[in-house]
Amino acid sequence: MAFSKSFLPLLAMLLLACSGCDASVLLDDTPTSVGEKGSPANFNSLRGFEVIDDIKAQVEAACPATVSCADILALAARHSVSVLRGPRWQVPLGRRDARTAASPAEAIANLPPADMEVPGLIGIFASKGLDAKDMVALSGAHTIGQTRCGVYRARIYNDKNVDPNFAAIRKNNCPPFGDDNKWTPLDLQTPTRFDNKYYRNLLGGRGILHSDQALYGGGQVDGLVKSYSANNSAFFADFALAMTKMGNISPLTGANGEIRLNCRKAN
Repeated sequence: MAFSKSFLPLLAMLLLACSGCDASVLLDDTPTSVGEKGSPANFNSLRGFEVIDDIKAQVEAACPATVSCADILALAARHSVSVLRGPRWQVPLGRRDARTAASPAEAIANLPPADMEVPGLIGIFASKGLDAKDMVALSGAHTIGQTRCGVYRARIYNDKNVDPNFAAIRKNNCPPFGDDNKWTPLDLQTPTRFDNKYYRNLLGGRGILHSDQALYGGGQVDGLVKSYSANNSAFFADFALAMTKMGNISPLTGANGEIRLNCRKAN
């Protein structure tokens, strides 16, 4: 199913669009404007655009020039979580779409890299009005989706706080050199189910990204990781709350923005 396979990119589009929940991340580059979509921070990582294209085409056929790409993206992210047996949450509607995209430099500044430590992660989320609990709950989206060898290689070959058996399995799919774009599930146990296995993996040193494992190991958010690992319902509840907060970051409403007819370009 396209929704489930594209969940993580859809969620990333909603959560980390640099200017807020305004579908700016969906805009293609133009001869006069280079946006965040193809920035180095998103290269070969942000995917699933064709899913939104398909939804938008069907919505336009049924109800022209009425539903924004920003609202479609927010609803698609929620539906993807639900399809994978995760929580549901209310999605306020009425957003409008941005006419321009953030720059590649803004994307680099706003997207947390895979080697970031907890203070940096907390700082980036705080800049969006989200606290440490939101950050840890939203990180649980890594219970599904895939990542590239080039992103996690340093973690499995260099980090000391990695389970050796886990690292050996991952090395089978990610050699010391080459195959940078070879994909592997973020969670080997239940890669297509939205659950709290992500946090259980962290307790055992089996976080695939350095920034994942940084959440557990003597730091300030250890308690949250332990709580979510033991209580799936608590994770679901906090994730849903954090998603609602994310969806309300700097939306365009009223006379601001537009209702795009094609999510890839301004009207």
